[in-house]
Amino acid sequence: MSSKRLTKKQLQEKQFLEDKKFRKQLIVGFSVLLIGTIITLVFFTYWCDTKYAYRKYFLYGKEIPGELVCMNDNSLQYHESSKVVKENKAFYMCSSKCQEHLNKHFREVAYAADAFSGDTICKSDALIGLKERGKPGVIYFKNNLNFKKYYATKPKK
Repeated sequence: MSSKRLTKKQLQEKQFLEDKKFRKQLIVGFSVLLIGTIITLVFFTYWCDTKYAYRKYFLYGKEIPGELVCMNDNSLQYHESSKVVKENKAFYMCSSKCQEHLNKHFREVAYAADAFSGDTICKSDALIGLKERGKPGVIYFKNNLNFKKYYATKPKK
């Protein structure tokens, strides 16, 4: 009977190949873990920036909720704006400076021209949309029909 015993040299080669395979798996595993950790930390650290960038691009052509806009400087905000009630109408302002400006210059700040028809409308009653994809500027619309017509005439970028 012949025994299937390995020589010392064959055993060392077999062990070396197994160790090499294990080291390769270990390096790949730690690399994946490291990359996953870095990606997670980046998203947690820059979550607001990520949401803001997403909103600037993907809310184009869609109605924007008022709480995401500062109606004083007509721009999309990083965080939700605070609600201010003036003359039984709700306006959203990003800071106390904007709120003071609304109180002092109500007629200029509270009204805007409809982006499609040019009619003067109150910002609190208007539908809000982005002026350009990737830019924080917003525009106001009198009704849903004007909103749809405006974006239908704009070329998709």
